[in-house]
Amino acid sequence: MPEISVIVPVYKAERYLRGCVDSILNQSFSDLEVILVDDGSPDGSGGICDEYAGRDSRVRVVHQENQGQSAARNRAMDMARGSWLCFVDSDDAIHPQMLQRLYQAALDTGAAMSMCRMWEAPRMPEGFLQSPSGTCRVLEMDEETLVDCLDRGEYPGWVACAKLVRREVARGKPFTPGRVYEDNEAVCHWLLAAGRLARIPDALYYYRTNPDSTTQGGFSLKRLDYLWALEQILLTYQQRGFLTLRDRFWDLYVREAVGFYCRAKYDLNRPDIARQIKKSVKRCRREHRLPMTKERFELLLDAAHPKLIRLYWPLEGAVRTLRQQGPGGLWKKLRKLGRGDTP
Repeated sequence: MPEISVIVPVYKAERYLRGCVDSILNQSFSDLEVILVDDGSPDGSGGICDEYAGRDSRVRVVHQENQGQSAARNRAMDMARGSWLCFVDSDDAIHPQMLQRLYQAALDTGAAMSMCRMWEAPRMPEGFLQSPSGTCRVLEMDEETLVDCLDRGEYPGWVACAKLVRREVARGKPFTPGRVYEDNEAVCHWLLAAGRLARIPDALYYYRTNPDSTTQGGFSLKRLDYLWALEQILLTYQQRGFLTLRDRFWDLYVREAVGFYCRAKYDLNRPDIARQIKKSVKRCRREHRLPMTKERFELLLDAAHPKLIRLYWPLEGAVRTLRQQGPGGLWKKLRKLGRGDTP
């Protein structure tokens, strides 16, 4: 049985698929299988998959009707024989030593997951194939570590790519079919189940940025799935008792919801979608009993009721003055305002 199963969902990928598969088959770590899932691709991708299967016995191909990336990944996970799983997108590529480095880092540290950094660019950067030199760092997946990673912009749970994960960990939480940003939800569970993460500082995964993709392009209704993913993450951390981390993702949820609300209402001229987002925020807060801080309230009020916010600020200032200086202080402030003085 192979030690590592590399899973590649394939859809409309004929332009870059050969480069992707070649980068996997040319790894310094050879005890692997490559599972290519042709997800009903309408171009020549399916034929390219079969071509590689005929040339290399390590390549296995599945053809299915289009069901989306999550379903394709899940099907490959079910048939994977490796003890470890690695996910690669069909238009990306990996460094020749990526699997070897990730595998060794996991073995050396006893971690059930390992990861490296990504190069994100429309074309493969110069120097990507240079020999890596960094040593791995072990991160315990406790709340303090995860909060620190999130605050420094190094949260390890956003994507499934550039990682090596124990098969039983990934199978314990498969991807949710029909969703975008499904990585965010699944990998959150993987981190907690793994308990320990080995992180390599080298960028050994090349992520091809595509401005036309669902997650990188302009605003579309599919991007609202990001709110779904954030809600699932904050709920997971709430259930674990990681309340500081929950609040961080609740803040992120509110900020993203406000941004989506404004885009739906003003850019797309879809007040119906804006109302739906507003209802989603209220439902999320009510169902999960999430705290509403003053900052979150003001952010939501400003987006949903731009006229009302003009009344809110003077009232909020008056209440603050009353609390800090009492009725006398408030009266002095009102008299200044009445004379036209700067408060």
